[in-house]
Amino acid sequence: MSKNTAIIYYAGFVRFGGVFSHVRALEGELCKLGWNVDVITLDKLPIWCRYVPHLIEKVVNFVNRPLGYLYKDRTTRLLYKLFFDKKAEVRIFEDIYIGWNSEIPSIAILHAVWSDNLQSHPVSVKQQNKLKRHEVRIIESLNCPIATVSYPYLKYIAEEHFAGCLSKNIKVIELGIDQSNFQKGEIDNKKSIVYVGALEARKNVSFLLEVFKELCKTDHDYKLTIIGDGPERKNLANFVKNNELNVNFLGALSHEKVVSELHRHGIYLHTSVKESFSYSLLEAKLAGLKTCAYDKLQVPSEFVDVRIKTYIADEWCSGILNIDWTPQKFNADNYTTERMALLTLRLAPQ
Repeated sequence: MSKNTAIIYYAGFVRFGGVFSHVRALEGELCKLGWNVDVITLDKLPIWCRYVPHLIEKVVNFVNRPLGYLYKDRTTRLLYKLFFDKKAEVRIFEDIYIGWNSEIPSIAILHAVWSDNLQSHPVSVKQQNKLKRHEVRIIESLNCPIATVSYPYLKYIAEEHFAGCLSKNIKVIELGIDQSNFQKGEIDNKKSIVYVGALEARKNVSFLLEVFKELCKTDHDYKLTIIGDGPERKNLANFVKNNELNVNFLGALSHEKVVSELHRHGIYLHTSVKESFSYSLLEAKLAGLKTCAYDKLQVPSEFVDVRIKTYIADEWCSGILNIDWTPQKFNADNYTTERMALLTLRLAPQ
């Protein structure tokens, strides 16, 4: 008997990161459930058009920032529809921007919207609002169900970011992760801090180093490990060197090595200014670490143990120094790959 086929469309190249982690986790779980899964990425396009979306992004942003990000993804949509408009039992679009309407059961995942992730891009309120209007039209134009990745993010985009302009009934499918390699135990390294993620403006790692610098003025026994890579790595390394901080840069690691490294630390420090879910915070909780993060991140509330209400370094230091090490209840069953995959299939119209 032939297996059911699912096609997952991802608007980028094969790489690391939260959205692609979701792609791989969903692919793996669907295969366990007996599905054939075809993952479509930019790498599968003919070489002559593989980089066209990014070229479009740069050209449009040069004359009309920030619409280049929108046009990049819409160009990707056009190319995917041209080359990979294949029959399947279900289509899963890993972005609202690349989805299209058809008779094939489909679902679009709203990990985030571009207009809410412009921290590293200088744009005016007028430019941002223009992008928002385009995004509202895209969301409303999709006939298939749309699911975002956390209840706090749904509340934020519906009530605050888009200020009630959305009539589409958006659902929530919280992301899941393979939990087989995680082990909880007593935390021995209570002065060992770790961060996992991209070294880019949105993650605010420069502020993380400012916090660590102030923390070391109080207690020199703290140490920090940074896992990940990105455009800010050189500047961050220079800051560490100039301030003689006890920081170890490990670069990008495989998921297995990240999990292994997490178990060597006691505190996960996350100074990002914007998140809609955060695999990194979830992994830290699964590894039994105490998590410190900004209070207004739109992530599940149980992801954060120590919530900091401002971006004042002294307040972050105080939060770290006064951590309550009592184990907190955490429902890991809400974040399994099986649950994520089954909810995805259930939401796609049959």
